[in-house]
Amino acid sequence: MVDLKLSIRKLEGLQLACLKNALRLHFDSILLAKKRSYGSSFAISVIASEELGKACGIAEIIYCARSNGRIHPEYANFAKALLWDHKLKQGWFVRSLFDIFGPRDVYRRYQTIQYEKNNAIYAGVRKGNHHIVRPFLISASKAKKQLRTVNTALTNAVRGTLDGTEYHEEVADQLFRSRRLLRKLMTTARFIR
Repeated sequence: MVDLKLSIRKLEGLQLACLKNALRLHFDSILLAKKRSYGSSFAISVIASEELGKACGIAEIIYCARSNGRIHPEYANFAKALLWDHKLKQGWFVRSLFDIFGPRDVYRRYQTIQYEKNNAIYAGVRKGNHHIVRPFLISASKAKKQLRTVNTALTNAVRGTLDGTEYHEEVADQLFRSRRLLRKLMTTARFIR
């Protein structure tokens, strides 16, 4: 892999881009669900959660770099892994945005979410039983469950930031300190019940 030239400023820019992209993808997945394109909605929602997970991992790197006064080579390797490893990003999403005593179904679902995301995008043949995978047959309930997971994580982060019960580093704090975003997420929650 190519070495990344990282600075705290560059990491903050990357984190902001990840958070903004996660919001864009989340609201795009809602639009797709409204148009009954549930496979695409599900897959894009999983990608939105990956972007949130990546942002959380980058926040950890920034915190450690500030604490140590430099970006340690291990953090650079971790940053590289965060850019390309889907399961790592998914794990950071669950770990960072849900309490350790949070919903167990989220933890269980995210153990196989990469496989499910691929099945929601690509037509193919399953290993083992050799059945045809048809992405357009993803159910509304499955897609909405995924949408609720991401929407809940975002709503909790924004609400917690606004009422002072959750603290994020500067980049996420500025983005999540928005009553307008909270209203939009609450409106979305009514659609995906």
